[in-house]
Amino acid sequence: TVLIALAHSLALTTPATVQEPDEKLKKSEYPEEVQRYLDKSLTYEKRLEGAVDIIKKAYSEVPSYDAILDAAIKVPLEMLHRSCRLTPGIPVAPMLAKPTKSVQEVLKRLNGVKFTCEYKYDGERAQVHLLPDGTTKVFSRNLLDTSEKYPEIPLYVREAATDVQSCVMDAEVVAFNQKTGQLVPFQVLSTRKKTEESAETAKVQVIVQAFDLMYLNGEPLLNTTLAHRRELLKKHFVPVEGKFQFAVSMDHQEDGDTTVIEEFLDQAVKGQCEGLMVKTLEENANYEPSKRSLNWLKLKKDYLEGLGDSVDLVPLGAYHGRGKRTGVYGAYLLACYDPDTEEFQSVCKIGTGFSDEDLKNLADKLNQHVIPKKSAQYNVSDQLECDVWFDSVHVWEVKAADLSKSSAHRGAEGKVGEAGRGIGLRFPRFERLREDKQPYEATTCDQILEMYYAQDTIAGGGGNEDDDDGI
Repeated sequence: TVLIALAHSLALTTPATVQEPDEKLKKSEYPEEVQRYLDKSLTYEKRLEGAVDIIKKAYSEVPSYDAILDAAIKVPLEMLHRSCRLTPGIPVAPMLAKPTKSVQEVLKRLNGVKFTCEYKYDGERAQVHLLPDGTTKVFSRNLLDTSEKYPEIPLYVREAATDVQSCVMDAEVVAFNQKTGQLVPFQVLSTRKKTEESAETAKVQVIVQAFDLMYLNGEPLLNTTLAHRRELLKKHFVPVEGKFQFAVSMDHQEDGDTTVIEEFLDQAVKGQCEGLMVKTLEENANYEPSKRSLNWLKLKKDYLEGLGDSVDLVPLGAYHGRGKRTGVYGAYLLACYDPDTEEFQSVCKIGTGFSDEDLKNLADKLNQHVIPKKSAQYNVSDQLECDVWFDSVHVWEVKAADLSKSSAHRGAEGKVGEAGRGIGLRFPRFERLREDKQPYEATTCDQILEMYYAQDTIAGGGGNEDDDDGI
């Protein structure tokens, strides 16, 4: 909401302090969103949408209101992309991947395009910033400073670096057994303290698995291809045993053979990884901050087992428990996120997958965020009125049997062909609290819609019509 308001205000009134740029760009030299903003043949609303996209893109590269406002009062809105660029020390929203269900789907989506397959490690996303003054910062997926949690990472990355004055690296931090040389599951990594004095005193050892480079020695690399970024990564960093490695990868040979990829996926799973990341190398291979792109696909072992992809949802409210659940909440109402309207749309009522400890801990956390009534941002039908409403602060990972059209839920409302109906999850179960995600990073309504239509029964033209899970 802040970003939209800022975009509208700058589009409507140019600050008096703005100075005209020394050079004028050709129309084709502007980014696509700037071209829309400048195109006077478009409707006023469309031009405003372009202005909003300019601000959102600037914020994805420089997520600092202070930095954006400082630039916005100095340069015209159409030149903001020149001033608000990736800078070491300020974390950039990470690029994300679209889920896929099979190797065949990967090949279909990337038909004729050069791509690479990388191990998808079972760890925590880490963005490592090396600053020119020698400072090193580590940021999490949701842009929190985790330098104190991982004091060894700056040492490991500096040891691996050659001829590097400054950089921004994308990597995964994975729990690692130094004695056996084996990777360890995320559950072990999650027990690590939020502040560690040193690697020597930490009970959980880690290794850095680097896979991308977004900035190097004063030059942003976001608009270069993955092939080029990877080449620079391997030129300026070297593996250090037990400390720093490159993500294991395999470039696809253009013969359409699924066997090689399936075998590589099997190797990844046997190596304690979640599955594979599949990324375009040259065509449409720029690094797109905060975007869940079709140019990055993820193929997890769960998909092969027929369990489907998990979703990340936001708890909006809860229902009082009875019987064994007296004193805690018996069920919760969860929602996906619509980034266009900035509203949360209900997709399921969940009461399974919780241990007794989960029920107590989650209730304790959410009770700190109780609000007096349903937020105007919550798109929830009257039949799902909660006993207690919460502010949208947490994200939960959830799995479900499938998705169906629903008269009760509001997921992707208005996009499933019938007024007053949305998409709901059938037989959802709680997996875990996602402390690495913010509510605006939850699964979007468009992703819910994609997953709904990707189901075999829907793709085949039948089934799953208004088959709610009873709520």
